[in-house]
Amino acid sequence: MGDGRRERFEALFAASYQKVLVYALRRAPRDQAEDVVAETFTIAWRRLDVVPDDPIVWLYATARRVLANTRRATRRRDQLLQRLSAGLPPVPLQEPDPSDRVNETVLMRQALERLGVNDREVLMLIAWEGLTNAQAASVIGVSSQVFALRLHRARRRLTEQVAHLSESGEGRGEGVDELQEGGEG
Repeated sequence: MGDGRRERFEALFAASYQKVLVYALRRAPRDQAEDVVAETFTIAWRRLDVVPDDPIVWLYATARRVLANTRRATRRRDQLLQRLSAGLPPVPLQEPDPSDRVNETVLMRQALERLGVNDREVLMLIAWEGLTNAQAASVIGVSSQVFALRLHRARRRLTEQVAHLSESGEGRGEGVDELQEGGEG
């Protein structure tokens, strides 16, 4: 392996590791996110010749696919565990502590959790990762026009969820503006 290849990868890693880790942490628990990042950079090393000079969109797209694979594996594992434990009584789910719902961050997270995976992804790419519509469209592999439509629909559904949570008293109705105003480019 040439020194130029190693130097390029080290520079890519140093410049992008934190962003990819934050991307993964916003979508998965820490231990899973760290594995996703490790796998993403392993793929980047193997495919370094196709990684663009501005790599962050490529890395996000790769991390997104790794996360999807991880979710599928988790779902298969959970289904297997369900089949194996079919004869056991179900474990009751614990309700979240109401005191955890005191600020708009919690409200937004609750509203996001009620959305589908695809809606969450388009909103998070814009609001949390700070990508433009074109960059985010590239991450998920659709045209800018299709992405803009998905973003519009996801924002509408998020607004509906926030309103529902606010009306039901489960949270506060602030914080939607950030997601509605950001990322129009």
